[in-house]
Amino acid sequence: MFKNFAKVFKFTFHNQVTQKGYKSLTIVLAVILFLLPVGILLILSMDANKDKGKTLESCGADKIYVANTAAENTNFDVMKNVPGEGYSDITYVTVPSVEEGLKQIAAAGEKQSFVLSVTKDDSDVISADIILPKDTTITKGKAENYYTAIEKMDMLFVITARNISMEDMAEVGKTVQTDAFDLTGWKSGKSLYEDQAKANEQNNQRILDGFSLIITILVCMIMYFVVLAYGASITKNIVMEKSSKLMDTLLISVKPESLIFGKLTGVLLAGLMQFFIWIAMLVGGVIAGVIISDMVFPNANASVVVFLKSFGSMNLFRPLAVVVAILVLIFGILLYSSLAAFAGAISNTQEQAASNQGIFVMLLVISYLLVLTQGADIHTAPVWLFIVPFTAALILPTGLLLGTVSTSIALIGVLALVVLALLLVLFAGRVYKAMALYKGESTSFKKIFKIISTK
Repeated sequence: MFKNFAKVFKFTFHNQVTQKGYKSLTIVLAVILFLLPVGILLILSMDANKDKGKTLESCGADKIYVANTAAENTNFDVMKNVPGEGYSDITYVTVPSVEEGLKQIAAAGEKQSFVLSVTKDDSDVISADIILPKDTTITKGKAENYYTAIEKMDMLFVITARNISMEDMAEVGKTVQTDAFDLTGWKSGKSLYEDQAKANEQNNQRILDGFSLIITILVCMIMYFVVLAYGASITKNIVMEKSSKLMDTLLISVKPESLIFGKLTGVLLAGLMQFFIWIAMLVGGVIAGVIISDMVFPNANASVVVFLKSFGSMNLFRPLAVVVAILVLIFGILLYSSLAAFAGAISNTQEQAASNQGIFVMLLVISYLLVLTQGADIHTAPVWLFIVPFTAALILPTGLLLGTVSTSIALIGVLALVVLALLLVLFAGRVYKAMALYKGESTSFKKIFKIISTK
């Protein structure tokens, strides 16, 4: 049945991998896929590190003269509670006007003071303006930091500016201490912020739902684009000899099943080799990104980095599950590619081949939409999605990688997928042989099945 399969396979594979475009695309995309996660994880860790140690920068003043026309006898010492550099050391002096404040600064020769003008308009809206005196060392940028301080203390600032009576204003202005506990931690007095392992667990659980959706979409997109790209190539390769006078000679020396299977596997192996090089570089980039992020920002604890480092403890991506998921992906591609081979088998010209590609494209699109609408949440996806070969090819790898599908369901799905893929390859070979004598004639599915049944 598979006479001279090796020769057809070797010729097709060599023809695919020696093309200049194939080599260039493989190398360029591999480099990009390695560097991209490294850059993304470094940026996320840098942002997390920046936010972790972020405090309000100094406004550069050691004394602020306040001219408040919105109310009398106000005391702005409440602003000493601003959580930032140097704000607790600022001395606040009340003056009757901006001019008086500037005059006192000039008389004392102060270089690190400014005037804060607080006013109230006809709509009863409080405004605050900073007036920098002559020869001050306070820059515009530093002065603007004080506006950020006002935003942090906006409620207390307005209360103070209006001179609304409130007992122990300074106490009210202090930062509120917050904490979070789970039930066990509440009883033991250990907060989630102190229990890093518990905090990481909650972080990972929060990310996991989104991660499962991303993996599902990623597998679907991989299958979609690989099948579209290489399915067309398979169809083109199979119909190639039909447009010349080589087919009759080929069928004498090569079994049709060998021809179909050799061309299909030759194109697929070239595509899968390219694909797995990209996956390996992407995984390598993620691992390198985690390692480099830890080295550069050791205490950042960016959520995504913490999640990636917890794969082992979360029982995700177990080695056996990864191997089976890869096999499912390969046989899923083989399944849809066998439909592409069938499209080539029933086509006599390149034009017919392009038209008949709808056979596998439509099935792929329908399966893709079913998975996204019915299986977006991998934990509640219906069982039939994991068993029906056309949808199993798209969603079963995710279920295996995340451990959400049972062993029995996974086994049924894998077997159904493998058996149907191989049967379709053999069927495409028989159709190819049956159509050998119908070059140039129009074909239909009714005629094809009639020809096959009479052989």
